[in-house]
Amino acid sequence: MKIGRIGYVVLLALPPLLAGLYAGATTIPGGSFEPWAPAMIDLDVYRRTGELVLRGQDFYHVEAWLPWIYPAFAALLSVPFAVLPLAVAQWVWLGLNVVCLMAMLHRLGLTGARLSLAATAIVWLVEPVRETLGFGQLAVFLVTAAVLDSMPGPTVFRRRLLPEGWLTGVATAVKLTPAVIAVYNFCAGKRREGIVSFITFLACTAIGFVVLWGPSLTYFGMLLSGDSGLNSGIVYKTNQSVLGVWTRLLGEASRGGLVMAALVGVIGLVAAVLMHRAGEVAYALCLAGLTSLLASPISWSHHYVWIVPFGVVLLRNQRLPGYLRVTGLFYAIWTAFAPFKLLPGDNNIELTYTPLQMLVDNFGVYLGVAILIASIVAAYTPWGRDRRRAQLALQHSTAP
Repeated sequence: MKIGRIGYVVLLALPPLLAGLYAGATTIPGGSFEPWAPAMIDLDVYRRTGELVLRGQDFYHVEAWLPWIYPAFAALLSVPFAVLPLAVAQWVWLGLNVVCLMAMLHRLGLTGARLSLAATAIVWLVEPVRETLGFGQLAVFLVTAAVLDSMPGPTVFRRRLLPEGWLTGVATAVKLTPAVIAVYNFCAGKRREGIVSFITFLACTAIGFVVLWGPSLTYFGMLLSGDSGLNSGIVYKTNQSVLGVWTRLLGEASRGGLVMAALVGVIGLVAAVLMHRAGEVAYALCLAGLTSLLASPISWSHHYVWIVPFGVVLLRNQRLPGYLRVTGLFYAIWTAFAPFKLLPGDNNIELTYTPLQMLVDNFGVYLGVAILIASIVAAYTPWGRDRRRAQLALQHSTAP
């Protein structure tokens, strides 16, 4: 019976794993599945950084096309992939990504054949996931950490092994944008979870300082001086952030664009907190995740893995107002297929777009911000007031 159960799990996992291997090998031009030769350029950067860590060399000032832009703690996590043979590192990376994707979908309520089919379809069809696999990027890991940390739904174990918030804290120590999830939790009344995230972030960052003192000083020194990793590519068509839109419209990444991005960050957090108080916790968490991308200076289209839980939540949630579900699902489809990628790009050609081309490139960001605003409005409609009253009544009825 045990062997049969293991065989069943392997059978369900095989289609998405094979799809993940194929997508990882062929999505980026120049890669191939047979012979095995993926062009996983971001994983190459992680492996290079891991090798430099082992040699005790500087990995922030390297003459290379793609630099290392993450905290020093994240560099420590790249070391295991540096010691593995290249092909093995690629297989392990892709396999872990697919396992995380399936874990995320399981938390969202999918099981059995539906889970296997959904994971396979997402790998094939959803551009942020497919390109994350092709580049060897981090986005699937970061989103899965937040979902497994804070998303309500079925769990593998009967009880938590570690307190809620720790995975978000680790993710924030790897890349700062998941901090939005911790702030959302804290502001939504989950004070303990937000504090756990903050303490975990400090602990992981401290490990980075202990093991890699010099590089840690370099990273946070650059950050405090205003060097946040922005580059001339901010105008590129696949930068689907508020600052990217501002730069394409006005021709430069000025202070006004940063202010606008910060304002969207506040709007998104307010929307998430209000939806949380209305009892729509899964939807609220997705709003916080999308806010972290819209407000970030650079959010490449393949960073938008948050569109996966967002789309699933909207499909399964019949309680939300129809206009939020329809608009949100359209946004999910738009982001999943990324039609703006058909536009010409590179060499700042985005600054010469026609009005129609500019609208197509920026439309996803406009729609994302509109959904945040619409969620705030919904919270103050009769639907929102009724939901909040129902939540308060539920809290009082379950209070000791």
